[in-house]
Amino acid sequence: MENVTTRMSDDELDLIERLAGAKGESRSDAVRQAIRRGAREELIRVALQRYQDGEVGMRGAADIAGLTIAEMMAEANERGIMSNYDEADLSDDVDALR
Repeated sequence: MENVTTRMSDDELDLIERLAGAKGESRSDAVRQAIRRGAREELIRVALQRYQDGEVGMRGAADIAGLTIAEMMAEANERGIMSNYDEADLSDDVDALR
């Protein structure tokens, strides 16, 4: 692992301390877990926004988020995001399966 240094406000540190205490783990473990969950959520949010804006298709959104297309579709569905999936996307998906 690589060490990373960052400055945190008292409020942020308090959150980390409370998380670590509640889970009975170290502050480092709490920070890693919080970053992993937050970064994953932010990647999904960005991917879905780009999908809604028409910048990427569902496959592109899945790539951004690091998910499978099925997982990305489930995320979109859970968040009430309408599908932009069209015949061109289907054709691309069929080609990718070959």
